[in-house]
Amino acid sequence: MSDSPDTELPKIKKSATVLTDDCYNTPQTSLLLFHFEPHPFTSSKMRMQNSQVKHASVDNKDIFLIDHFFSADEGMDNCNYCRKTTFSRNSYGSAEAIMQGEKPAKSMDGKERWQFFSRPPKGIHELYKLFSWLAFHLDADISTLPWELCDKSSHISSSVICNLLEKVTEESRELGKHQDCNPEKGIAFGIPVLYGEDQQFHSSKFVNGDPGKPWLITVMLYTTAENFTEDHRMGTAFYSKNGQLVLRSKCLSMRLVFFESDIFHSIEESTIPKELQTWRVSYVFKLLVNPKKNTYPLREALARVLQNEQIPIEIVSLGAESRR
Repeated sequence: MSDSPDTELPKIKKSATVLTDDCYNTPQTSLLLFHFEPHPFTSSKMRMQNSQVKHASVDNKDIFLIDHFFSADEGMDNCNYCRKTTFSRNSYGSAEAIMQGEKPAKSMDGKERWQFFSRPPKGIHELYKLFSWLAFHLDADISTLPWELCDKSSHISSSVICNLLEKVTEESRELGKHQDCNPEKGIAFGIPVLYGEDQQFHSSKFVNGDPGKPWLITVMLYTTAENFTEDHRMGTAFYSKNGQLVLRSKCLSMRLVFFESDIFHSIEESTIPKELQTWRVSYVFKLLVNPKKNTYPLREALARVLQNEQIPIEIVSLGAESRR
């Protein structure tokens, strides 16, 4: 089977879920999910086989760093898209960051994010195809989390996030440590059981990725200015449960970072000279992998898929990417 990256596009369908936490019962909440329909795209397999894939484990949870998945043209197209698009919102990592003179992060508002998601640069179509390819081989439904969860204190959690950064302080890195979700403490929306007939939704509390349980993952794509180098940092710092910094993912243009959403992480501090103006953008997709079989351990299933599809994996020791 073959497919053309330029003409054959992934199919995305939408559905709506229900709230299980009344805290998010606000007008700003949107419970729409977007599903990447399973398909065995040959181009996704070939891209993965030709990529450099590194794997690290933090507290027995997976992190994958994927380089060279995209073509040079797709990287340039993404860079041009970042230059032309708008990032209307300003946000700071912390009050201390403001005192340190940190430039605010710029992010897309709801309309801008929707335009990006529905009409993205061409490389993002290849990312959507990768999600469909994974759904096919994992025998699972892969969707975004709810489009927007907004609690009564106006804190917003979005399933697709687009951030532009020019500077990050060490204070922001330390104070910005967070998990994208923590299913062991509970999730705020219903996840349907795709097997059996006794239960309509999974329990709102579960161990992420346990056999038969949903697996919540985050996929991040970096795009950088042409004068940005990895020495400027602003990659992703990962932490163990006890708060120890254990891994830094370098911010390499068009690098994919795939990790389990309950791993603590933050944005690295920047080391950009004062006289240099540069930037990096991160596109973040918070995804729900919902198994179609009761005893299906998705973490182990992914390892088998990568092995069966002959995708070489380099094991990275913790801290390896931090070395200069």
